[in-house]
Amino acid sequence: MQGEYFVDVLVAGGGTSGVSAAVGASQAGANVLLVERSAYLGGEGTNAGVGALCAVYTCGDNPVKCVAGVCDLVLEEMHRLSPNSTETIISAAGNKNIQFKPEYMKVALDNLLDKNNVRYFLHTNIIDVKREGNIIRSVTCQDDEGRFTVHAKVFVDATGDANVAHMAGAKTLWGDERGQVMTATLPFRLCGVDTSKDMTPSAVERAVKAGKDAGIPNLTRERGFILKMTGSQEVIVLLPSVIPEGLNAEELTRMEKFTRGQALYYLEAFRRFMPGMERAELTMIGPSIGFRETRRLAGRYMLTADDVLNRRKSPEGVARGGWKPEIHSSLNEAATYLDVPGASYYDIPLGCLQSVDTENLYGSGRLVCADSQAMAASRVMGTCFATGHAAGVAAAVQGETGKADVEAVRKELIRQGALI
Repeated sequence: MQGEYFVDVLVAGGGTSGVSAAVGASQAGANVLLVERSAYLGGEGTNAGVGALCAVYTCGDNPVKCVAGVCDLVLEEMHRLSPNSTETIISAAGNKNIQFKPEYMKVALDNLLDKNNVRYFLHTNIIDVKREGNIIRSVTCQDDEGRFTVHAKVFVDATGDANVAHMAGAKTLWGDERGQVMTATLPFRLCGVDTSKDMTPSAVERAVKAGKDAGIPNLTRERGFILKMTGSQEVIVLLPSVIPEGLNAEELTRMEKFTRGQALYYLEAFRRFMPGMERAELTMIGPSIGFRETRRLAGRYMLTADDVLNRRKSPEGVARGGWKPEIHSSLNEAATYLDVPGASYYDIPLGCLQSVDTENLYGSGRLVCADSQAMAASRVMGTCFATGHAAGVAAAVQGETGKADVEAVRKELIRQGALI
């Protein structure tokens, strides 16, 4: 494909935050184009096969819904496709989550963009970004037939890795004060599982430790989650892990290869040492490794651990975060959780989504400007829906009026059913 496109808002990335941004911007009246390098939408929810929406509800006892808007539209579309495509459960960690079947999410997101008049291109890589001063003017894209240029008034980077920001020369952040990011995990699916048996993290740990004692190699994380749905013999396993050291092709290849091999070793350990897994069969290794943390945006406001832990509210809040910091820093141990009050949420101010040095660039999802502990709470998929929705609406408002007045953004989000 060759030529030029002119739009109000360009959304880069078709994960949950990117889809939310595109729908939010379109509902606000903007002409939107979304580009995605994969063959389908959904990001980590479909490409990595995560299979669980965390933070649609607040953590712990007496959970309260804190994300609606586009998230609700997606869940409604999935239910229309199949009432069994989602299930609300209390997780092994005691939180109210929504588990879903990734293949239904792929179709639901297609349908939702079509219903909201969002044009989108799959199989599209962004290879260059043109800026003048502190303004992005265009992105250059490539598909299998050639290159094309997209000009936009405002850009939303929902790539998960701040790829547009990076190529534009915008300031970005990486990891904690030591420059270390959280572990990446490659989920895999098994069928033929007797899910009536104990599938808790403790049962996983017993099986993995027995596998290590038996000499099965490359078993790193010992304690992890197995996600199951009522009436199904298929489960999603969240175990094979690695710590990213960069995003170049060599490093990505190393991580993909290592975690793919791990999946087979974990399956061996489960078959031998975990009741209910004796006849388990491997049905899918995640098409792509799932990242928790890579590059993120340097914004006009940085969300802090203090904001999250004290569930701080803000008059400039445009999204709610219901999760607590879930820090995956070790290859061998389970996540560390920092406790928060039950039935509570924190506000994410608009400045967290706005680039500190690029006037017409927004970031959403994992890109939200936050310190490392706050990012461990804001990165989860339910909150990605909320920050994407906010970024898309803000981009549409700025594209129309020349600035993103926070009251105008909040008013439009409320009109679209968001919780702020």
